[in-house]
Amino acid sequence: MILYFFCTPFVLFVIFRTYNLIKNYNDARQYGLPIILIPVSFEDTWWMILRPLFSWVEHLPLGLGNWYVYTEMGWPTVDGDRTTKRLGENFVLCSPTSNQIITCYPPGAECIYKNHSKWHFPPAQSQIFAFYGQNVSSTIGLDWQRHRKTTTAAFNEYFTQEVWDESTKQVEERDLEEERDRKLDRIRSTFDVLAMNVLAVVGFGQERLVNAATAGHKQSLMQCLGSILQHILLTAIFNSLKAPDFLLPKVLQQSKNLRPASKERHPTLLEAMVNANEAEKQQLQKTTGRPSYLTESELHGNLFVFNLAGYETTASSMTFALSFLASNPDIQSWIMEEINRYYTPQTSRKEYAATFPKLVRCMALMYETLRLASPAPLLVRGPSSPQELPIITPSGEERIFTVNPGTLVGGHFYGGHLSPRWGPDAHKPVEGGVRFVRRYS
Repeated sequence: MILYFFCTPFVLFVIFRTYNLIKNYNDARQYGLPIILIPVSFEDTWWMILRPLFSWVEHLPLGLGNWYVYTEMGWPTVDGDRTTKRLGENFVLCSPTSNQIITCYPPGAECIYKNHSKWHFPPAQSQIFAFYGQNVSSTIGLDWQRHRKTTTAAFNEYFTQEVWDESTKQVEERDLEEERDRKLDRIRSTFDVLAMNVLAVVGFGQERLVNAATAGHKQSLMQCLGSILQHILLTAIFNSLKAPDFLLPKVLQQSKNLRPASKERHPTLLEAMVNANEAEKQQLQKTTGRPSYLTESELHGNLFVFNLAGYETTASSMTFALSFLASNPDIQSWIMEEINRYYTPQTSRKEYAATFPKLVRCMALMYETLRLASPAPLLVRGPSSPQELPIITPSGEERIFTVNPGTLVGGHFYGGHLSPRWGPDAHKPVEGGVRFVRRYS
């Protein structure tokens, strides 16, 4: 009796998911694309916890465990272009949760990422980092426009110049001779600190070491952000638990108090965002309508996302770029030739606008780095209403079909970036930026 009591919920759960899998499979067949059946997906939060316990599934004979690789959000990093070589540029991941149309067909990818108002982030991705408050990466529709209006006011060419100045200053202050014998993980930590220091100064006006804990704190800013990234599963599971306002940083209130006194100096990125938000509040007092400013928690949410995304993607891309350079001495010489020609330590801020556009080879190298090591290997979107999507079948037939709400579409960036469309050397970073130079020279 006790065994029956405990087994019944499990059996019902299996029946329910089997029914949904069959239903989704029948829906997926209408697309006429190859279908990969997976019993679980990264949308299942409970699976994210249990997944490591089932790593043995991959080693099952006869390919019975081939589905396992597709059950985490970053599966394209592991898969590369193996699936696209086998099935073509479009296929469907069919799970009990939903159908995911995977595409690396350029017109299809352009369609879903070009129109933000019609193709939205699913909650499984958009709400991961919303635990401090909704932000520009977690909202859609009118709310997204409201967030974007305030946050984009803080980004302009002045801050690009500030990043240039602070980046060169930080690099010059580092003893790079000590970095020569370091391993890859140490190189990554160096870029972490470098990127966060630049963000701290330009974004928040904090000229202090971000890898050292301040008075009254047990961990540094770098340690806190690192803990979040290392425990991303717990972050996704408990992101609905909101931190009380008294635990949130006082930097926003300080920025508001400093507004009258900051007219004599250039504002930081944070101050510019707060100023834009306060201006929206004042404008609302003169007119009637829907509030267009951000709440305190939304400002905190955007502040956190800028901290996280502002350093992590930069540090990872720079680490890969340096690795590519280290393995290709000829490209090192090619890059250094350009740097020595256009840049000197005496290059002043006034020369930024004239110098940066000339660094074509450096820009091309970074594009090649992003092609081979994208910081976001898979970004999934879902239509808010029935939308048309261009695809190409394994036989080469170009078609357009309708994607209904509830079906997800993901751009397989690695599959696209390693495609023969890039030429026979698509897998090689040896050509470095050469393939991009003609576009920017």
